Amino acid sequence: MPATIAPGSVQTELNYAKPVPGDVWVTDFTKPGAEEHFEEFERGRVAYPTTIVNLRSRRHDFSLAESGFEYVDDEINALEDADSEAKIAEILLPATEALVKRVIGATKTIVKAEDDNKRADNKAPALSVHSDFTPAGAEQHLLNVVSDASERERLQSHRVMIINVWRPLKTIRRDPLAVCDWKSVDYKQDWIANRMILSHGWHELGAVKHSAQHQWYHLHEQKPSEPLVFVQYDSKHAAHGGMCVAHSALVDPACADAEPRESMEIKVFAFVPESEA
Repeated sequence: MPATIAPGSVQTELNYAKPVPGDVWVTDFTKPGAEEHFEEFERGRVAYPTTIVNLRSRRHDFSLAESGFEYVDDEINALEDADSEAKIAEILLPATEALVKRVIGATKTIVKAEDDNKRADNKAPALSVHSDFTPAGAEQHLLNVVSDASERERLQSHRVMIINVWRPLKTIRRDPLAVCDWKSVDYKQDWIANRMILSHGWHELGAVKHSAQHQWYHLHEQKPSEPLVFVQYDSKHAAHGGMCVAHSALVDPACADAEPRESMEIKVFAFVPESEA
């Protein structure tokens, strides 16, 4: 590894989306052949050699406002005694809401625990570069989360954000989560709208095409007291891609035999008064 790369950085490959006509891929799961159509897109991903820089010595140099992510200090002692998924969620959900309110100044938050929180050891880490939403997908998701039209209208007078909080449950030594600095992307050039039509509506996430300009980071041996907070939508930036930060699990060849990671990701809708945005 070159001497200019910080210790703990990783030389690996990230799986990017292959370009498609119009930068839109639609899978209609209400019609026959949808699974094959969806898999056709996934099979088209291309692995690109990528350096993931370790931020351990300068993690406070990055912020939500500028880069779309930051690592924060947030120790929760009660986690040490949590012995079940339910207990972990019971502890982390209110703690995460409080954290998000503190970090971005939100006056209201909504967490969809049954849909949006998963232990990473219960599924394979997502080894593809993506964002959980596009701006259109985020706005559609708000319709699902806040069904009352008058309440939704009131909340839309605020700055609307979707914040992911990714927290290790023990020190991460395998398959850490990497994030791409929002300042290094060109949303109009780099993103593909990956829309899925379902029987009850639709969802749209972002697939990302490769660019040599992308700058990737992770926190080596990230601890439970060092959650990663990153933006998946910000209405303040809706006209310029929504700050839907690209992210991916990464494979460190040097740690392939380490203990599987355990983490919990919590997605929070956050509403910030325009006077404070």
